[in-house]
Amino acid sequence: MSLITILIALFLERFAGTLDEMRRFRWLDAYADWMHGFLDGLGIRDGTAAFVITMLPPILLLALVALLIHGVFLGLLDIILGVFILLLCLGPKNINDQVEAYVEAGAMNDEERQLRHARELLGTEDPPAEPQERTRAVVGAIFSEANSRLFAVLIWFAVLGPLGALIYRLGDLLKAPVEGRSEGFTAAAARLQALMDWIPARLIALGYGLVGSFDAAFAVLTRALPGSWEHMGEENRQLLQDAGTEALQLDHVRGDHLDDPAELNALVERADGLIMRTLVVFLAVLALMTLAGWAG
Repeated sequence: MSLITILIALFLERFAGTLDEMRRFRWLDAYADWMHGFLDGLGIRDGTAAFVITMLPPILLLALVALLIHGVFLGLLDIILGVFILLLCLGPKNINDQVEAYVEAGAMNDEERQLRHARELLGTEDPPAEPQERTRAVVGAIFSEANSRLFAVLIWFAVLGPLGALIYRLGDLLKAPVEGRSEGFTAAAARLQALMDWIPARLIALGYGLVGSFDAAFAVLTRALPGSWEHMGEENRQLLQDAGTEALQLDHVRGDHLDDPAELNALVERADGLIMRTLVVFLAVLALMTLAGWAG
């Protein structure tokens, strides 16, 4: 049933138009701030404890809803709930749409518009001004952002159902520094996301190799396989960027091609294509696992 739910959600994600407003989680900051003040009043000031307690109510609420509707109408309500949670937790922005907008701006030689899209993809107000360096940065961001926006959510949904997707997205959102919120709180959220990214990052890095240059990507994966606790989050991102870049063979592109704006756009499109092929491989593996489960 996870496969059916994921396919429906991905179809709606692609063709239902923008879902940005739905994914703003406007209630989350107000709720987290209220919980922070409430727990502080109870003397609970440890950041990790406050984070765990803050996470519990929405998780328990979803678990209760899932339990109450389980099996109703032959599982139809389970699928509807799963699709809703997936659509809520993917993104927040569709990376494929952002890449298309970036490439379109480049094709129209609209530097200002392309820089705006680069800022969104890179999450920085100061993207590289030089086109070649900006292209490399954007390609790397595509490979790492695809994990947090798409693959990790799908993997945890496949493993834990709607709860897995929600836990991942809440941790991702709560790790952002907010005035008045303790550093321990945001650090605990960042640790949770780093832990939840560890397995998906390595699986997706392997996927990049399977649909691109396997030897080069696999070499990156084997070097980064153990990782470290202290820098896990950054290592996950770097692994995805390096594995994707090697799978794409970006470092082997001829220098004269990097002087051509059309070729730079083509590199970004190739990176997006590699993401889509990796998604197809993921869905194929999930389908095989589903069939094996039915056969068993």
